Amino acid sequence: MKPSAPERPVRVGLISLGCAKNLVDAEIMLGALLKGGVEITNDPAEADAMIVNTCSFIDSAQEESVDAILESAAERDARKPGQGLIVSGCMPQRFREELPKLLPEVDLFMGIDQVERVGDLVRQAVEHRRQKVEGQQPGAKARRGTATKGKVQSKLAELDKARPGAAHDDGESLRGKPGFGRTRQTVAPSPAVAPVMDVTVRPTYIPDYGTPRFRLTPRHFAYVKIAEGCNHPCSFCIIPRMRGSHRSRAQADIVQEARQLIAGGCRELNLISQDSTY
Repeated sequence: MKPSAPERPVRVGLISLGCAKNLVDAEIMLGALLKGGVEITNDPAEADAMIVNTCSFIDSAQEESVDAILESAAERDARKPGQGLIVSGCMPQRFREELPKLLPEVDLFMGIDQVERVGDLVRQAVEHRRQKVEGQQPGAKARRGTATKGKVQSKLAELDKARPGAAHDDGESLRGKPGFGRTRQTVAPSPAVAPVMDVTVRPTYIPDYGTPRFRLTPRHFAYVKIAEGCNHPCSFCIIPRMRGSHRSRAQADIVQEARQLIAGGCRELNLISQDSTY
């Protein structure tokens, strides 16, 4: 009897959109995946799951994110129907209640607090996709097209107008309500029906220097996230609703990360945050 071949590691591809803060989140996800024995691939055709790390700050960024999600779904349906599709970043934070209905092609939506748990979520998404494919009618095809893409973007634009700025969340004022909405929203629907949603309503996560991270910048420079979130309820800005209240890293922790990066060959460090005035 021949020994069975070792099981191949799960392979994941990642598309990261938006700002440098979102890129650092992508690097943390890749670091967590590699630490968990997951392989990273640049070829979507090889991936068991694709992650689209989205931006939702302005209309054009939102449109780019929707395009990337639907293009990934279309490529998946054409080449590898069993591939899991995960959407992370600011879009699930901002539209956590609406996205499962608007984008049923997605297998799992994850929030900012979940970046270090991405390995477990990838496996959930792959299993969800497997069950969904097994439950499809023979010959069933994806129904998406240009008109549907426009419909998704139009609906998101309507929601933007209905809930403008950071001063309100789902119609309620955030002023004077510390800790408002910090509960975790996890929705695990019946298999093959709707995407899984794992999003903390008001995220609190912030990395430290020991957080595993796979850098996506050239060797000579790196981003150092010194804080996350914002406390200013500006009517024109959505950041607190997507990124949560302001929280800073300790100075010693930032210095330790900077030393690590310099020892690894960095010559330029870019300190980044949503608000660096505290």
